[in-house]
Amino acid sequence: MTKEEHLKRLMEDPIYAIMGEELSLGRKNLDIARALIKAGVKIIQYREKHKTWREKYAEATAISKLCHENNVTFIMNDSADLAIICHADGVHVGQDDAPVQIVKDLAGQDIFVGVSTNTTDEMEGALLDGADYIGFGPMFPTQSKKDADAVVSSEARNFALQFELPVVTIGGISLQNISGLYQEGFRSFAMISAVISQPDIAKAVSDLRQAVQDA
Repeated sequence: MTKEEHLKRLMEDPIYAIMGEELSLGRKNLDIARALIKAGVKIIQYREKHKTWREKYAEATAISKLCHENNVTFIMNDSADLAIICHADGVHVGQDDAPVQIVKDLAGQDIFVGVSTNTTDEMEGALLDGADYIGFGPMFPTQSKKDADAVVSSEARNFALQFELPVVTIGGISLQNISGLYQEGFRSFAMISAVISQPDIAKAVSDLRQAVQDA
């Protein structure tokens, strides 16, 4: 798939799963990746904050290969070097990580870059920096990220709904509130606990898709 096709998928498929063993009920990342793919998830981000570079390299390489064998978009969190080496389709960075242009200079034009944003200023900055999409949130209080920003303001939410780049919402999104976000106008939902923290990942994904379809 081309970069443009991956970005189009972000807007057409509402389920963007973020994986990390700390929240996966004791299951290994590779097993979680297999379960996500079997459940029909087409966008997977690998996010590990507490493993060594070599551990992340070994896991991400295997998961990237698995994703590409199954036509799944694979996104690396934070690390441009790992994204390149593991042949990721995209890389997602935060406000305190390497700037977008540096990531693009390193990774090349075939890898798309997403940036975490919380305010209108950060969204405008991501656009000026050349980001391909933004992560926007947290939409609700979340326990998945200990250093999360404050919940986004109503002003920022309205701005995001009219934004020029693809917008992936994140933060506290669940089966109970995803339909409301869809009705509000958002179309892409990055989730951790609502997917990988569920005992039955396939059912969790199916229920989330149904909630979006019913919205």
